[in-house]
Amino acid sequence: MTTTLPGGDFALADDLTLTRVGYGAMQLAGPHVFGPPADHDEALAVLSEVVELGITHIDTSDYYGPYVTNELIKEALYPYPESLHLVTKVGALRDAKGGWPSARSPLELRQAVYDNLTRLGLDALDVVNLRLGGFDRP
Repeated sequence: MTTTLPGGDFALADDLTLTRVGYGAMQLAGPHVFGPPADHDEALAVLSEVVELGITHIDTSDYYGPYVTNELIKEALYPYPESLHLVTKVGALRDAKGGWPSARSPLELRQAVYDNLTRLGLDALDVVNLRLGGFDRP
């Protein structure tokens, strides 16, 4: 089921057009964006519905869960439809207590990109956002 989404499309680059409405995967993880979802199968169904609705980008990060949202996305949607673009972010980590320490050194940023690639099962990412600012919450 593909529908017309509010806002139409947005050209982010000459070769990258996205629907203005995307899906933010942050809440797929458990409470406070930490740990697994309460209902694993429901999380997978939500992701499938996102694609069925015609949404062409999912915003995610390896630090959601941590790792949970990217693993769910891969489980639900891999191999990815050609029209789907995964937008991720780097610049933070999750500690064992659910905190959000920054991770912005060149080594940490490079590792975060590789971690996102690995967990999503990709060779390249269309968009990587750098998360700056306070990390007392996402």
